[in-house]
Amino acid sequence: MPTPRDQPLDAHGLARSGAVVKREYPIARFARLSDRLSEPTGSATARIDFHLLDGWPAAELHVEASVVLICQRCLGPVCRKLESATSLVFAAEDTVDLPADHEAIGGDARKLDLASLVEDELLLSLPLIAQHGPAEECKPPGGAAKANPETPEMRRPFAGLKDLLKH
Repeated sequence: MPTPRDQPLDAHGLARSGAVVKREYPIARFARLSDRLSEPTGSATARIDFHLLDGWPAAELHVEASVVLICQRCLGPVCRKLESATSLVFAAEDTVDLPADHEAIGGDARKLDLASLVEDELLLSLPLIAQHGPAEECKPPGGAAKANPETPEMRRPFAGLKDLLKH
């Protein structure tokens, strides 16, 4: 029986049964992620494969989304595909004998908020500096042509400093 999308998941029960849960979330639902986007449009798909790992409930989380970011060169929109694959174990972070290649997720494993995990993974997948790629067109802000450094009206406030350093 499928669970409603907003209802917390029971990671213990799902891990014992080896369940696979697939969800699709609108990007606009994620407040923390939406703050970093040019347009909060589209959706994120998540697939979480539950299993037991040394008696602990564990899962493999795969998240994908296409988002519209703000190019840091031209301040225009730039589309990027975000992907993440993470191995999780649902136990307190200070528990001994947890697998080193799994990320520990604390809290009550019987009340797993999958949407929050998906948003966290998307935030971690964001590029440090969003910008158009070499094959994409990046236009200067305001559509202006690039300034020629030799134009006389260009202001150079520190140009006189090189003369001070000579003495």
